Amino acid sequence: MPNTLGKTDICNLALRHIGVRPVNNVESDPDVAATEMKAIWDNAVQNVLRAAQWNFAKKIKPLALIADEEVIGWRFLYTYPKDCAMLWKVESPVSVHVHEFEHKFELLLSPVTNTPAIATDVEGAYGRYTALVMETTRWDSNFVDCLAWRLALDACPRLSTDSQDYNNCARGYATALSNALTMNRVEQRNDHEQFGFFINVR
Repeated sequence: MPNTLGKTDICNLALRHIGVRPVNNVESDPDVAATEMKAIWDNAVQNVLRAAQWNFAKKIKPLALIADEEVIGWRFLYTYPKDCAMLWKVESPVSVHVHEFEHKFELLLSPVTNTPAIATDVEGAYGRYTALVMETTRWDSNFVDCLAWRLALDACPRLSTDSQDYNNCARGYATALSNALTMNRVEQRNDHEQFGFFINVR
């Protein structure tokens, strides 16, 4: 279910976790809490995106072949997607529907351009990844819960006056992430059918 909370609302959830008063606008308020939340926001979002295969941010996309470069030990080199927060699998046109085997791959820099690349033996490869979704309205409530705890955890060294807050936030984040992973699995239906003749494809 799409989220209706904005950036300031989510930051205030985080501040509540560590007993700090809410801010009116995280982008423009001059106080320490707003400044800290604004400073850590992007990094926290990216870290939480990388923590799970979020259904709302999942992509399966053909990878762009780098045709004029080679890496020893691998047959193909592909461009790392610009909108990728976390690459989970490299797929072939067959394995994208059948999850009984996985293809090996390695992340490295292109030997010519020094840009992020993916080396693999898969021809016509697809990337299965979590996209870098930064718009709050596209997140689900489980992600927001995780992000609020992660923001609180990251803000503790600067904003908290209670030595127990860091441990409390670490536990809160771990619990929220575990709950989110469970809900993610519930919304996926890609296992074999009961009699094994067909594959469920979302």
